[in-house]
Amino acid sequence: MVVLLLESSASLALSVFLVVFLRRLAVPLHLVDVPDHRKIHEGAIPLCGGIAIFLSFSCVAFFERPACLGLGFWMGMVPIVMLGIADDRFALPARVRFLAQILIALALISMEGLGQLSLGDLLPAEAVGGAVGLFVLSVTFVVGMVNAWNMMDGVDGLAGGSAVATLVWILLLAIHIGEEGLAFSVTVLVAAIGGFLIFNARSPWCTKASVYLGDAGSTALGAVIAYFILRLADGAEGLAFPVLLWLVVLPVVDTLSLIVRRMHEHRSPMSADRRHLHHLLIDSGLSPAAASYTLIALSFLYGGIGYLGLVAGLPTSVMTAGLVFVALGHTAFVLSVEASARHRVHRAVRPSINLHL
Repeated sequence: MVVLLLESSASLALSVFLVVFLRRLAVPLHLVDVPDHRKIHEGAIPLCGGIAIFLSFSCVAFFERPACLGLGFWMGMVPIVMLGIADDRFALPARVRFLAQILIALALISMEGLGQLSLGDLLPAEAVGGAVGLFVLSVTFVVGMVNAWNMMDGVDGLAGGSAVATLVWILLLAIHIGEEGLAFSVTVLVAAIGGFLIFNARSPWCTKASVYLGDAGSTALGAVIAYFILRLADGAEGLAFPVLLWLVVLPVVDTLSLIVRRMHEHRSPMSADRRHLHHLLIDSGLSPAAASYTLIALSFLYGGIGYLGLVAGLPTSVMTAGLVFVALGHTAFVLSVEASARHRVHRAVRPSINLHL
């Protein structure tokens, strides 16, 4: 325990040092985020938080206990981070990013020998196509999580704070099933994210973020969390994958909702807008900080439900049915907020039309 505390402290301290060091290099390297019609902030903000997290986590996890994470993990994470850095710098086309993410997910799962998910008592593996179907589901999950966490990164502290909320439950589940190596890796990652959040999450000591995750950070966090969940769900004796979805249900449901709404409007699923859940909360009257902490709290709550369901051994079918209610609640909120927004626009336009007539 003392050794783990020292390792975590080293990860946190290194993360803080790297954030301070790298943000000085961000401007000359053109790794900055500038305001536009969607991004409302002051000045150019360095996009080096994710790089600092990944480097500090890697230094401690790889050099202190290299056996805890396989070579395939690092062979997957390094390209994800590099792809994110390239996107931060050059704004890569969505199709190029998506194809690269699929290839990286294929390599990650193949090299780590993952992909044989446990579905609990919900369905037999044959119902989803057997080993091939489970492998495809695993690849889809990794790519989906990469993009879900990237889409979530729109308010100070949200992506990093939600990652910590999810990782806490992953840590407790790893301890519950005796996965000491996984528990160590998660702890070190949480510490690294904590060092970044000092500069990113709004608090009495930080009125606005001085550094952002960048696509390198948000996509890497999504990939790492997906990998940890696949580790927990791997094999016939693994934890039920559908129940583990409770740990990430909020970003997953919001991403699926965005994709459906964009396709319904004949737009690309990867197109940008201000219709994410955090944007809707802000449009409903919450401050950016309140919206961020509300969603972090919800992520923690949903993760706790999943944890308790797994520890208590509740039927997978019952826990999966609960996910449907979360999706329905999300849909009801989104439709309500967007209907109110359309009504406000209609009321604002009508007087001007009458005056013109």
